[in-house]
Amino acid sequence: MSNVEDLRSLCMSLPGTTEEYPWEHVVWKVVGKIYAITSDPAENVTVVSTLDRQAVLIQDPSIWVASHVGRYGWVTIGLSETAMLEVAKELIRDSYAMVFGKLSKKARQSIGA
Repeated sequence: MSNVEDLRSLCMSLPGTTEEYPWEHVVWKVVGKIYAITSDPAENVTVVSTLDRQAVLIQDPSIWVASHVGRYGWVTIGLSETAMLEVAKELIRDSYAMVFGKLSKKARQSIGA
């Protein structure tokens, strides 16, 4: 299974997730809010985080401040090392939870959560 297929499998298992292809990238959203971005083939994946957590995460040389949205806490995880795929999956789950947690009660109920 390729990295993008592995990431897709995880993201599509999360309630209310949709997949779109703006900017020639694969984007996963929950109720229209982006929580993960990659390309195909997936050499890296970008997720939302907090600025405080970003400061800790970027101590790992395989994680860096995301371009364009890094000032909001987003990070990019390089997937060149096999072990980073599992780290990326954990951060995708965290990103989803963060975005999901900011949805209105009505939006959460719309996806049955």
